[in-house]
Amino acid sequence: MPNRLSKESSPYLLQHKENPVNWFAWGLDAFAEAKARNVPVLLSVGYSSCHWCHVMEYESFENEAIAKTMNDNFVSVKVDREERPDIDSIYMSAVQSMTGQGGWPLTVFLTSEGLPFFGGTYYPPEPRGGMPGFTQILSAISDAYKNRRPEIEESGSYLREHIKASITETSATSDFDSDLLEQAYEQLLAQYDWEWGGFGGSIKFPQSMSLEFLLRYHLNHPDSRALEMVEIALHNMASGGLYDQLGGGFHRYSTDKKWLVPHFEKMLYDNALLSRLYTHAFQVTGNNFYLRVAKDIFEYVDRDMTDENGLFYSAEDADSEGEEGTYYLWDPNEFSQHLTELEMTLFRSTFSLEKKGDFEGKTILHYDPKGMNFGFLGTDNSNLLNIRKKLTDLRNNRQRPFKDNKSLLSWNALMSLAFIDGYLITREEKWLEKAKLNINSLLKLIESNSGIFHSSKDGQIGSYGYLEDYSSLILAMLAMHEATLDLEWLTRTEIIAETLVSSFWDSHESRLYDTPENGDSLIIRPSENYDNATPSGSSMTAEALFKLSLITNNRKYLNILISLLRSTATIASAHPVSFGNWLCVYDSYIYPTIEIAIIADNPKHALKMRDCLYKSYIPNHIFCGNAYFSHTEKARNKWDTYPLLSDREPKTDKAMAFLCENYVCELPVSSTVELLQLIRQKTKVP
Repeated sequence: MPNRLSKESSPYLLQHKENPVNWFAWGLDAFAEAKARNVPVLLSVGYSSCHWCHVMEYESFENEAIAKTMNDNFVSVKVDREERPDIDSIYMSAVQSMTGQGGWPLTVFLTSEGLPFFGGTYYPPEPRGGMPGFTQILSAISDAYKNRRPEIEESGSYLREHIKASITETSATSDFDSDLLEQAYEQLLAQYDWEWGGFGGSIKFPQSMSLEFLLRYHLNHPDSRALEMVEIALHNMASGGLYDQLGGGFHRYSTDKKWLVPHFEKMLYDNALLSRLYTHAFQVTGNNFYLRVAKDIFEYVDRDMTDENGLFYSAEDADSEGEEGTYYLWDPNEFSQHLTELEMTLFRSTFSLEKKGDFEGKTILHYDPKGMNFGFLGTDNSNLLNIRKKLTDLRNNRQRPFKDNKSLLSWNALMSLAFIDGYLITREEKWLEKAKLNINSLLKLIESNSGIFHSSKDGQIGSYGYLEDYSSLILAMLAMHEATLDLEWLTRTEIIAETLVSSFWDSHESRLYDTPENGDSLIIRPSENYDNATPSGSSMTAEALFKLSLITNNRKYLNILISLLRSTATIASAHPVSFGNWLCVYDSYIYPTIEIAIIADNPKHALKMRDCLYKSYIPNHIFCGNAYFSHTEKARNKWDTYPLLSDREPKTDKAMAFLCENYVCELPVSSTVELLQLIRQKTKVP
């Protein structure tokens, strides 16, 4: 018989609706039940594409005996970490404080007041490999809660205070100079794997934000090794099993230093961040391979991860048919059964094929990145493309991994940012249309639900909006203004920014919180500065407010940015892998940011002028444009609110461009040649 989770919308929670465990979703009723029964809360946090979450489910949560122990002695609460990042953040911090490590599934035991007192990650049902069994843990926790309650409550209170202290302790600085960026670069240099690229050893994540920082660093330090670091990583990541050579898109991380054996789940945020990184690398180098990778990711997201309203799905699972990676692995002899001799000769010359496979007797499709070999993305070789189609069709006959079809607003906004960059760099309208449909669908949901939300599925809202949702949406809408030159995007962005500041910024503490002021009452109000798998809400807010402060001349936004940079700059330079997006914001602040205004009666003229910006990599710029010039009083009032547009109007049928710094502008130009000359004078781009 289905449990309470059958009424939830989260695909992850619905995966557990048939468990014999009497699961509760997170809510006051669960804690009231625990208090009434005088038992602890067992909190289990995971997500739909988490391999070890699935393992713990079929080993323990589907086990009738273990479920009975849980039901008799605990109130069990299941949380989707993607839907409730605030709960995950708080209790992950608690477990990391207790054990020194974290991960998913996250297993935490709480008092009926929500205080954590014991926790870990995955537990096998019985003792194994030095790990205690879940049945042992349940018995010991239940006994302790009955017989040593004062100790448990004291431990929980201590942990709460420890977590509170950890989010308020900062090492502030007022020295804003390039030395901090140079220190960050030296740290990355020391941690870099020069053979295979990236950072780390046996486990490697793409670290797209750190690589974005290195691209920026290269602009101001062309004699450094920053660009070399980026290129080695991008080639190796795209050549290995980390990249799905047939279907496109990156898996979550590699379990080895060669990027060969991935953890096979695919996350939307990885593909959003990495497709942007590859388009930027193309801008810097002119290497078409990087653009091919980005477009291949776009095609994958559009084909496999987008619903009819243009909203993007969250993730694809690692498992199918009860095994991890089954969908992506090949029997070494399988290829020759379906490809002709000529095709096999070409296939062998392109991809690395071992007779005995390269992972537990199976083949992970990959190629040697050395030389001029770029797999299926190297050329438009029709024979290679036919091989890709043949193998893709074969694979499509297999059971596909589970797809988490909820949409997270922040991840959707990041993906739209990537599509907009794709459009601005390639001028292919279809990528802009994908982003426009997505953002308009998000705004419709916001309007119909009276506010910004975090997750949705089939039009049903799963939770309220977090800082990451507001800030990423602002960035996407600012990019949409740049892509369309429609001032309406700026007008709507300003409204969202004001709500963000009033709901998340604490001026007394000079701190951004991750949850809104009127959010759920939790044991602490989380405030996370680290850039983890995605940019933190605080670093995206800093980026958004900096851009808006220049577009609107709003000193309040600039002052908030300076406060945020003071509290993060020192730690960011010491731990750059954990503060990649912060370093990009810091780079924007200390190096000159050019301000560009373009106005025209005719949108075609204005857009042609705007396109000059994307012939080179110019990350430190802000843009304000009006391609739909109107002499009505209402329109006049709108563009007069923006300093870069005020009192300016086109005097001919050509677009007028103004290049400024601190609102001091060069004489306007009306040709793309003149604008490019000005840009090159003001920046270090070739």
